[in-house]
Amino acid sequence: MSRSQLWKQRIFYGMTDMASNLIWQIVGLYLLFYYTTVLGLSAAFAGTLFLMVRFIDAFDGMFFGFMIDHTHSKYGKSRPYFLWFGIPLGILSFLLFFNPSFGGNKIIQMTWISVIYTIFSLVYSGSNTPITAILPSLTKDPSERANLASARMVFTNTGASIVGAITLSMVSFFGGKNQQKGFLIWGGIIGIIVSISFLLAFINLKERVVDQEDKSIKGQLSIKNSFKGALRNRPWVILTLSFICIQIFWVVRTASGVFYINYVYKDASIVGLFLGMTIFAVPGNLLVPIISKKFKNRDVMDISLIIFILGEFMMSLGEKSHSLSLLFVGNGIAMVAMGAVFTIVFVMISDTVEYARIHLHIDEPGFLSSVPVVGSKIGMGIGGALSGWILTWGGFQASAKTQSVKAQLAININFVWLPMLFAVIIIGILVFYNLNEKNNTSVDKGNNNIEEAFQD
Repeated sequence: MSRSQLWKQRIFYGMTDMASNLIWQIVGLYLLFYYTTVLGLSAAFAGTLFLMVRFIDAFDGMFFGFMIDHTHSKYGKSRPYFLWFGIPLGILSFLLFFNPSFGGNKIIQMTWISVIYTIFSLVYSGSNTPITAILPSLTKDPSERANLASARMVFTNTGASIVGAITLSMVSFFGGKNQQKGFLIWGGIIGIIVSISFLLAFINLKERVVDQEDKSIKGQLSIKNSFKGALRNRPWVILTLSFICIQIFWVVRTASGVFYINYVYKDASIVGLFLGMTIFAVPGNLLVPIISKKFKNRDVMDISLIIFILGEFMMSLGEKSHSLSLLFVGNGIAMVAMGAVFTIVFVMISDTVEYARIHLHIDEPGFLSSVPVVGSKIGMGIGGALSGWILTWGGFQASAKTQSVKAQLAININFVWLPMLFAVIIIGILVFYNLNEKNNTSVDKGNNNIEEAFQD
């Protein structure tokens, strides 16, 4: 493949995750704020909705992964899903913010919101699962896979940071004092970008056939055997648990950012700039292909989480001393660390897929690559519920310009302390992650040391 083709592939692969994360970022940053402050719904309803929908679609990523593994089309296995679900995701991005008052009937309005949010979440899985599943079929080169994962996260974080920084300004620009109108128009614009991005990715990405030289490798298993095979894959199980925890604390933190700046730091003028610091994740994305050559992927994850904890603590000190520079430096450090976390986790998922092929003789990249969607959904449900419940415990009042001390404590827990706690928990879970991807090359020399090649 020529250099121009490599860059073309990286760009359009990056556009897929950027597209889905444009709306995911808005949902994570502003949907709780939109439901409570703009529509006037209770934080308890919003938190419960997030949790209930996650129970409904928690494992739909695995279903879509299973479907990908059993898809046969002239466009490949994963690629058609960009067309089938990417364009509808753009439409639903608009419908998320299309919320009529229904004559003031809150029951009907909440029912409408619940239905649209549920459908959105299901369609999101259908468009997002193939992004990870397609990676092994784009290239056989491990280094290029790391480059593709890095490109994916660079595009994602660049788009997410821009959206995070300008959303409230765009809402104000399009809606003036009518925030509901502003969110509606902005949601429609984002929806168009999402649909076009997935369409362009479908047109320009090409799947390449993976040679099946080993006749003992099994593919297209039943749902029962797919689950059995996945549960035998210990590194995959540990990584799945870790990813769920990552998503829990990240959703809690993301949803609480606007509350933290408005009501704890008490400077609404810096909301856009502060939330736009997602762009600092890009250096973390770019560092992963470099540092992963010197350290095991698990160690890269652990180091990144420790740096995140230090950044959170520094940011908290900045808030307490009302030091703007310390606040921003701490947040910037945390963003760089999380950029590395979210990049290395996708590389680690590919490692577990390779482990399944070589050690368990199972080839199901779609099913095993559903980890990000499953983790996102469960994490978003638990994290969203925790955010809403903790705010309710703190007595948060959306109509109040100044929050009580307890409400500010609740926001602090959501944005600072709970993420730090979960980061420590993840480091503990990863102690049991025993896949050593550095010895993968020795596997091809024979089958006697297959297990050893993947163990510490």
